[in-house]
Amino acid sequence: MKTRTQSTVMMIVGASTIVVGGHAYALMLCLAVQFAMTKELFLFVSSAHEEESGTSAESTALRKSLMHLRWYWFYTLALATYGRFAKYLWLGFMSAAEWKELLKQGAALSPGGWLAMHHTFLCYCAYLVGLVYFVLTLRKGNYAYQFAQFAWTHMIIAATTVTGYFNVANLLEGMVWFVFPLFLVIVNDIMAYIFGKCFGKTPLIKISPNKTWEGFLGAFAATLVAAPCMAAYLQQFRYFTCPPRGDMYFRGIFSSSIEMCAPAEPFIMSDKPISMFFGGFIGSLVTRLTGVSTIHCSMFMVHSLALATFASAVAPFGGFFASGFKRAFKIKDFAATIPGHGGITDRMDCQVINTCFSSLYLSNFVKHVGGSLTLGMLITKIELVSDEHMVELYKSIKSMVEARGLSLDV
Repeated sequence: MKTRTQSTVMMIVGASTIVVGGHAYALMLCLAVQFAMTKELFLFVSSAHEEESGTSAESTALRKSLMHLRWYWFYTLALATYGRFAKYLWLGFMSAAEWKELLKQGAALSPGGWLAMHHTFLCYCAYLVGLVYFVLTLRKGNYAYQFAQFAWTHMIIAATTVTGYFNVANLLEGMVWFVFPLFLVIVNDIMAYIFGKCFGKTPLIKISPNKTWEGFLGAFAATLVAAPCMAAYLQQFRYFTCPPRGDMYFRGIFSSSIEMCAPAEPFIMSDKPISMFFGGFIGSLVTRLTGVSTIHCSMFMVHSLALATFASAVAPFGGFFASGFKRAFKIKDFAATIPGHGGITDRMDCQVINTCFSSLYLSNFVKHVGGSLTLGMLITKIELVSDEHMVELYKSIKSMVEARGLSLDV
């Protein structure tokens, strides 16, 4: 318990320092965690099936070749995934004047511009190079082992890359969307442990005998209470609610760009009808009994309840899945990276599905704060339309500019 607590405190302090330091460092943290998870899982599947490949020198060479190919595919997919973010960040930093000058120079046709526009296709070609190499290295007597490793590799890369991708997507919408889902899972995990130790008697699930209904329900209630409280606290700070811009990437809370960001929905406090929380029938009943018809809160606090519900009711099953997986292979932890906790993967098992949900919830049910679409992104998309549609777009924008009484002489 002492070792586990010390590690927990160190992780919280370290992560908090990175979060307030700037979005760029948080992005690096996402990449580091993704790399660590991938490394742990690669080593695990390699050792778990080592005996199937044999013990000869040729088998040893085959295992090394497969490990190199795993990492080649990992970096290829990472480049395809994060290259898209890097491209839009690079384009987004450009001002209108810079874009005007670049277009005059035909920058879109430069080698760098061409690579940026077609990096996804090039990454797919790079993946195919690895696929061809894999087929050429197939060896008689090891087909089952090699294809099993092929499947494991793709499953691991997909799981870790998707997690990293959604974490970065949340981060670029605003630090709060990155921190808050992580906070909910941490609170739920701690509360489940506390309630389970103090009151746990009824087993919850067979694959994880230490989990109890008392711990599960106690953590559910505690997370629902903590969610709107934490949401109300975080929404006070523009650094958390604003999409990253200017020097916020590297200066964090000391950035001068923070003051340029005005508070916007969904972080503005206002009176919300109580039916928004309980529905029409129950809401009217609560109003009759208490006389309360509205609640003063923000939409972020309302959304926090939905995120907390998922983090408490569904995200723990990511941990249960990992528990069943480890029992199937008769291991306690995926690795021993963190003293008292096991590996990075053991700490991220619930975060994998929670991060994906929070990002999809954000894009489907929460209005964007207003800074995620930059001029660079928009012009990149416009360059892909046909000549006919570009002319129509020009006419439409010209009409909109004239309707606002603006001048085109800029």
